[in-house]
Amino acid sequence: MRPTARLPGALLAVFLLPVACGKLQGLSGTQAPLVSFNVVTAGDLAPLRPAGVSAEKSLQVALIWGTNWLTEPFCVLPAESDAAAAVITAGCRDPFSFVPARVAMSVPITPGASTSLSLLDLPTADLLVGDVTARVAYASLVIYDDRDGSGTLELAQPHRTASGRGGGPPMNDDTADSGDVIYGASFLTMTAPDQRVAYREGAFDSSSTFYPRSGCTPPPTGFSVLGAGGFTAAAGMTAAVSGKLPAEDSAACTQSAPADALVTVTLQAPAVVDEVGCVERTDDSSIRYREPPVDAPDISERVTACAHLPTFDAGDQSALIQYVVSGRSSDRCKGLTHYTLRGCRQSVSCAVPDWDFTATPPAWWRCPQ
Repeated sequence: MRPTARLPGALLAVFLLPVACGKLQGLSGTQAPLVSFNVVTAGDLAPLRPAGVSAEKSLQVALIWGTNWLTEPFCVLPAESDAAAAVITAGCRDPFSFVPARVAMSVPITPGASTSLSLLDLPTADLLVGDVTARVAYASLVIYDDRDGSGTLELAQPHRTASGRGGGPPMNDDTADSGDVIYGASFLTMTAPDQRVAYREGAFDSSSTFYPRSGCTPPPTGFSVLGAGGFTAAAGMTAAVSGKLPAEDSAACTQSAPADALVTVTLQAPAVVDEVGCVERTDDSSIRYREPPVDAPDISERVTACAHLPTFDAGDQSALIQYVVSGRSSDRCKGLTHYTLRGCRQSVSCAVPDWDFTATPPAWWRCPQ
């Protein structure tokens, strides 16, 4: 069970900076579903297929539980240069987006035909946000082509560039993406209308920053299907400055029992919806600053910038300049790598550094010292 996120003091001006449940096991025979959801697609799939894909191997709908995620400061604080702004555009995901935690179930779906997806298990405690008296989980229904035939959607991660040892083994996160192709999601971002699956236990914390629906009726206990009209990114940021939740049109709020709801997923180009299949390594807005490797990292298809560290990260190392590298333009998931000439695996402002190249930077280092 995870507590509702609270905004760190230094990030108050930035929104999204906003008994455990186990699996129920059948005693014998086939386990009856706990709940079922009705899903239908809208739109034409043919013009959305990527180059080289003439037909789907296995079109599926997956129910994916979301995580309580806070974007990193670099992505929402004012960019200090045009180069930094370009890195933010290339490497930062939508700060209001739905971020997946776990795929719960997948079933085949035929475009335009209603399909039923059933759950056999409650969301586990790590997916529930709040305390034992008031907690909730949200999920998105995602349409994808199961290209690898695994029967599930493989979630992807950003591809960061390699780092030096930094007190541990060399690190390179460049693992290949799955070939699965995502075509739509019922809940993609809070800045657009959505339909989401909800599961609530106990009371409801209306001040929660976990995918808020300010102005909407709290979800009922148990499973439900909720709708919200969304808010603009500007409204979300403005509300965060005053420590509030962004207002939504209450007329766009909907709430239904699963048996009474039909969730409609509009098909979209994969480039628009890919992020709904992208997990994040950290969810608390923290940044891991990395040791620069001896050899220059491969920055082909990537955007880079030199930038100052946020004051709450730099501590007494305010003179440090970070070298920030975006993901590749061909990657499914956006992401950033942050290099500093001095730091530790746990903190860039540590008293005794794991690495210190401030006197002798690597030959490829591009930033002021």
